[in-house]
Formats: sequence, C-alpha cells, structure tokens
Amino acid sequence: MSNKLKDRMENYLNRSNYSLLSKLPIIIVINGRGFSKSTQLLTKPFDSAFDQCMTSTMLQLCLQVEGATFAYHINDEIILMARNDQTNDTACWYNGHIQKIASITSSIATLHFNECVSKLQLNMTGDCLFTSQVFEVPNIAEGINAFIYKQQQNAYLSIQSACLYSLLTKHNKDTIKEMLAGLTNDEKIDLLWQECQINFNDYPLAFKRGSAAYKVPKLIDGAMKNKWHLNDELPIFTKSQSFLQNIFRMGSDIFGQEDIE
Repeated sequence: MSNKLKDRMENYLNRSNYSLLSKLPIIIVINGRGFSKSTQLLTKPFDSAFDQCMTSTMLQLCLQVEGATFAYHINDEIILMARNDQTNDTACWYNGHIQKIASITSSIATLHFNECVSKLQLNMTGDCLFTSQVFEVPNIAEGINAFIYKQQQNAYLSIQSACLYSLLTKHNKDTIKEMLAGLTNDEKIDLLWQECQINFNDYPLAFKRGSAAYKVPKLIDGAMKNKWHLNDELPIFTKSQSFLQNIFRMGSDIFGQEDIE
C-alpha cells in the first residue's frame, strides 16, 4: 500500500472525525429507534416493565460513560451529562471524538436494553435499536436548562399520551386531536377526568416527571464513596433548581444523602 493512498484515506477520515471542545459539559441524547411500533403491544400509556428496562439501561450508561454526572429518562429517551473539567488533566472521553461517543453509547444502550427485554420477557416487536446524539453546552447553567427543558417536554407529552390512549376507548384519533387542540395541560387533565374518570395524578410520578440517576455519598466499609442512585420521585426542576445545581457542581447529591440512607 502506497503512503500516498494511506495518507489520502486517513485525510478523508480525519476531516469527518469531528471533536468536541474540552472542558465543556457534554450532553448525550439516546433515543429508541422506531419505538412507537416496537412498543405497540405494551400497556399504554405507561408500562412498568418497559420503564424498568429503560432505567436499567440508563444506569448502565452512567457506569460506562467516563465523566457521567447526571442522567434523566423519559419514555424511550435517556439524556446524560458528562463532565471533563474536574482538573486540568481531566481528558474528554474518547478525546471528544463525536462519532466514537455516539456509536459506543448507542451500542451500550442497545445491548443492555435487549438483555433486559429478554430477561423480563417484554413483548417488544421488531428490533430494539438506539440512536445517539452528542453536543456540548457552554456552561453548567445551560446543562441544567437542558434537563429543565426535557422535563417540561415530558410533562406535555405524558398528559397528551394519557389523554390519547384513554380517549381511544370512546373516540377515534381524529376526534381526539380536535378535542385536545388548543387546550392547556390543566384543561386536558380535566377532560381526562370528565370523559374517562381517570385522575392524572394517579399515574406513577416517573411517568409524569421522569426518573434520574446520579451519585450520592454512602458509607461503605468505613469510607465515604459516591454510588449511583436511581430516583423515580423527582421534584419539578424549575421549583427545585438547587437539586440539579448541587449535583452538577459537586458531582453528587450530598444534601439529599440523609433522605436516601
């Protein structure tokens, strides 16, 4: 193989191998591909076994992504933040190569989720695959805002989903869309009660607010160690911003430690 050919091929590769800037918070968004079809046989709008598979996948990503600080799960989506600014010598995972980070995180999610599906005998249809997107935010404040946005998005989608699947027992999809058009979240919740006698507040908190994984200090063999903790009773982020600020800035939730132990 000639050196010229080798150099030319590597040049093509390097030109497409985009890298992240160092010392900035990294956001990784992992999504189930085509899960609206894959989950069509599951209980709607919320399936506890599916949620268990997703939260387990979220925890697995936290364990394997270098610098992982906080992860948030809603529906078929996992959003994870990783940091690489703890010291001057802290390096970005895979040197910040976006293609590598995206490919390995989607692979981790796909492999672990399918293992959970098999273990729980979840009735999924078709292949269970995940996609991954990677980007940076300029500071911790914007990292917090990324998760606030996702929780707000989930609040809308969970209400919309609850109304859609419950109202299908009485109306067709076109009629339901007309009924929901222009309504506020509170008005949709009232409609759900009036039409189906379903109290939206009775749904699990994880369905309404999402769930998260982050580290908390725990005493193990006489030493304090940070261990990953799953929280499916999250506060509303906009009403408790110190919750995210403490975790993002300190790497663990030291203030919530007593509540967890």
